Amino acid sequence: MTESALEIAAAVRSKQRSAQEVLDAALSRIEALDPATNAFCAVDADRARAAARALDARIAAGDSVGALAGVPIGVKDLEDAAGFRTTCGDPARANRPVAVADSVEVARMKAAGAVVVGKTNTPAYGFHAETDNLIFGPTRNPWALGRTAGGSSGGSAAAVASGLVPMCTGSDGGGSIRIPSTVCGISGFKPTHGVVPMGDADAPTWGPFSTRGPMARTFAEIALGLDVVKGLSNRDLLSMELDGSFVTAAGAPRLKGVRVIWSPTLGVATPSAAVLAACEAAVAQLEAQGAIIIETLDAIFTAPPIMAWIARAAPGSLHTANADPMPWEGRFLPEATNTASYGSRITAEQMIEGEAGAHLAGVELAALYERCDVLIAPGLGHVPPRVREESPAGPGWGAAFTLPFNLVRAPAASIHCGFVADDGDRLPVSIQIAMPRGADLALMSIAAAAEAVFGISAPPHSAWTV
Repeated sequence: MTESALEIAAAVRSKQRSAQEVLDAALSRIEALDPATNAFCAVDADRARAAARALDARIAAGDSVGALAGVPIGVKDLEDAAGFRTTCGDPARANRPVAVADSVEVARMKAAGAVVVGKTNTPAYGFHAETDNLIFGPTRNPWALGRTAGGSSGGSAAAVASGLVPMCTGSDGGGSIRIPSTVCGISGFKPTHGVVPMGDADAPTWGPFSTRGPMARTFAEIALGLDVVKGLSNRDLLSMELDGSFVTAAGAPRLKGVRVIWSPTLGVATPSAAVLAACEAAVAQLEAQGAIIIETLDAIFTAPPIMAWIARAAPGSLHTANADPMPWEGRFLPEATNTASYGSRITAEQMIEGEAGAHLAGVELAALYERCDVLIAPGLGHVPPRVREESPAGPGWGAAFTLPFNLVRAPAASIHCGFVADDGDRLPVSIQIAMPRGADLALMSIAAAAEAVFGISAPPHSAWTV
């Protein structure tokens, strides 16, 4: 599907196209292309067609149908969509009853006219950065089918990057929107925690680290989705209001005069030579377009952010894994057990120390933002590994550059900025732009400007081989 979510919604609202026509095109594309990537783990064509017919009937009757009118979407299999099982990639949940209600995010998207096509694949409970599980298998990268699409929102990223649907839901507890967005070559945006409500029946076990948000190819489309789903919900104790419009912000790109601190390592990891070179070239392009690079800085944090992050995330993962009495063996791939296993060794005192570490990291970033507008770092330090192979950079290949901004609950965007060659594959690279909590609209303006500098590329479907 080459049309954007904005183009589809405008055409459906104006009756230039029907929601049913748009949906049929998406279903045909899924049928033809998804066997290569395995982005979707469930599709319900009949349910989607019924929703599209109902939407067309409302439009014919003169009803206002919302900003996402007729836009086909996928829902990450960690959140509920009525009529679908939420398996979370865990065989213990493979036969659970279907959801009877939507998550807050999905309900708001449907109310704005979106049509749910199906569920997108995820690693078990989002526990690791490769989308693979023992129910549905791996999701493959549209740019190199032998490699992972990243995670944990890898199914959503692959579906968008492949053009199956223009928008999906995602979630990000340590990089789970930005990692797959980077490796699949699309734009990615993690909002400030609370901007997009959670509010599911199960309490969030990663506490304030994980947040939801729409995923799409461009920031203009992400902005459209964020305007629909943002805002206070009584179902989420940490949700918040954010005054202003993401669409307006994306439509007013800003780069000239933006003060930048560039950190090639964040003081936490060393990127590969190829990735670093691509990111440095991207920063130079931004400078040529008017951004002001005031400093290059390696050491950002006094203490490694991962230690504070894992002190809170690992016990939550352990709790989630133990919620079902079925033994871990047969439920989880080895990568998915790492964080949960570590949780068994975390004490209550260490969890409190983790919160203190989050506070310290936030204070240090606050001091940094007193002398710059944005912090820019590589989106990832390394290219994605091959499916079911460990990265030469180890299990932390994905999250080292992303999780610090989950730790401080602040917004961060990944911007596709080029490609690197690795073992015969041409793979996307991104830079990451971070700003203080609540600066989401300003970040959207700057990210949209950077996206315009680098451009967006479509995957070469004709070259796909498994």
